[in-house]
Amino acid sequence: MGYKTMKTLVIDTTINAHTESFSAQLLQQIKQQFAESTTYLPLNDMDLPTLDEATLTVIYKQKAGEALSVAEQAIADTRQAMLQQFKAHQKIVIIYPMYNYNIPARLKNYMDMVLVPRETFQYSEAGKIKPLLTDNRAVLFLQISGSMFSLDKECQQMEFAYRYLDMMFAKMGFKKRTLIRAEGTAICDKEAILQATLEDFNQWQVN
Repeated sequence: MGYKTMKTLVIDTTINAHTESFSAQLLQQIKQQFAESTTYLPLNDMDLPTLDEATLTVIYKQKAGEALSVAEQAIADTRQAMLQQFKAHQKIVIIYPMYNYNIPARLKNYMDMVLVPRETFQYSEAGKIKPLLTDNRAVLFLQISGSMFSLDKECQQMEFAYRYLDMMFAKMGFKKRTLIRAEGTAICDKEAILQATLEDFNQWQVN
């Protein structure tokens, strides 16, 4: 199966308080590029469990084969649904703003639900990581930032968002991993950034 025909999951972590905002305009344009069969996942509109005491209790109980309470079962069901949906899509598009050099909290919560040992990766007896999603998968990281982080060496060193995501998807086995930066939205011409980002996105779609 080629990348262009893969089933696509679009994970959106932007906060679009105003329809005129850059992220809202970008998202609107990108959504028009996908087929109706594309799955759209707006994380900020969802009640996702965090990796807290309640969730860890669910994980430990499941490993021990213990019965779950109603609230615990709801957490388990949500985590399982998110994991299975993720695994069912071979092409992932993540649209996210970079906050303080890192990914949004909602996206971190989501990553904690799909980075599951023996589901998306596993460790060997020697402690080495073995990817489990090795069926020619692709991911696009579309990173939005107010400043120009790619031009400054110090900022590049602190750009943890993309590096974290790239390493985690490599860990799971994604072969094609691409970064598109929509940067400088607070200091540069937004329309020019929007058009450049869409051109990069369309080129990624073709390839």
